[in-house]
Amino acid sequence: MPREKPARATDPGDDAGPPEQRDAASDETATPDERLPDIETPKPELADLKACEADLERLGVVFERQEAIIGENGCGIVAPYSISEIANSVTISPAASMRCPTALSLARWVGDVVMPSTEAFPDDIRLSEIRQGSTYVCRRRNNSATGKMSEHSIGNAIDVMGFGFEGREPIPVSPRAGDGTMEEAFQRAVRAGACLHFTTVLGPGSDGNHNDHLHLDIIERSSGYRLCQ
Repeated sequence: MPREKPARATDPGDDAGPPEQRDAASDETATPDERLPDIETPKPELADLKACEADLERLGVVFERQEAIIGENGCGIVAPYSISEIANSVTISPAASMRCPTALSLARWVGDVVMPSTEAFPDDIRLSEIRQGSTYVCRRRNNSATGKMSEHSIGNAIDVMGFGFEGREPIPVSPRAGDGTMEEAFQRAVRAGACLHFTTVLGPGSDGNHNDHLHLDIIERSSGYRLCQ
């Protein structure tokens, strides 16, 4: 029998527009039927949380488990984690709230991809900050009034706006294709490596909503399909 092709969800619409729009709820114009939840808040087992926390500690993540977040439309995080430092001496600014598995994917990406990529710069330059624009937000994809809920709404996603360093200027995420610069090479490297740790990676060139950030999430799809654009 022919191998079934994994469903290709319309994930390029999973992220929002500019940072100033990301926290704006836009469900007020939806009809009651359109307000029905189409996403389920994951409910982790305590043993899984403890194992995840142990992995975060091993990777040097500074975190605090918070009270459950319960929102409408299926939004919420049963066990949210506030992350202030994602690796030894590498902060998240501002501090971010997400599920533990999301934080673990982020920490592995920073440790396995972003920090090694920084080593291509001169020796006196060190990664010091991951700048984020959105983690948990109860909204639909693209802040639309209808349609699927975003992975942000259950703590599965983070929008990375740029990278801060000691010893050089920050590198914001932006369209860089054809620049031929070290900044372009760095952005290409960390973006490509992100798909080893996240199941969705969207950024400049994916569509008009992603020109100023990398959208990273851990949505589960059939057959383990990953969307890397």
